[in-house]
Amino acid sequence: MRSDHRFAHVFYPLVVFFCLVLVLCSGCTSVVQPPPVIVTPSPPAVKDGDGSWMEVPLTDLQGKGNFSIRSFAGKTVILQVVSDACPSCVSQLSREIGEIERIPGVQDKSITVVALDIDQPGDRGFIAKYHDQFNFSGYTARSPEGMTLQLLNNKGPFAVDTGSIPVILICPDGHEVLLPPGFKTTDALQTYRAKEC
Repeated sequence: MRSDHRFAHVFYPLVVFFCLVLVLCSGCTSVVQPPPVIVTPSPPAVKDGDGSWMEVPLTDLQGKGNFSIRSFAGKTVILQVVSDACPSCVSQLSREIGEIERIPGVQDKSITVVALDIDQPGDRGFIAKYHDQFNFSGYTARSPEGMTLQLLNNKGPFAVDTGSIPVILICPDGHEVLLPPGFKTTDALQTYRAKEC
């Protein structure tokens, strides 16, 4: 009888404890689902210094044929990014082209100048609208959308923000530099060229 009493003394409290644990745990069985992960596609990554944008085929709008920035390897290239999306910038962009044209070496073609229009497809574009306002001897082309995106990824927002009057200097060895934002005089452009190339 004593062993039954001991058994009951141990067994019943264990049963009560076990039932209490089951009751308490039953309220905690629902699993909170985390919110769904939304994956936003990002543009293809272009490593800093990756010159793949220089390989993009372009067509000269003045009839000088097809080219890429890389096709001028071994020469200094001055690339000005233009757009009519910033109406207040048009005169500054035109003046910058004039300053670039006055650099010694541009007229004798030892320096190649490219005006790259990043206007949206379907728009007439900066070059078509304002070409007659400057006597431009270089190459002119519309940037394919992918090239504009590569420039943005590679060089940052100032490379495609025409309000900052973007100019990219490509040295004969292929080294490329986005010059500081703002209007640059012929003297300043020559100084950058001497320093970087």
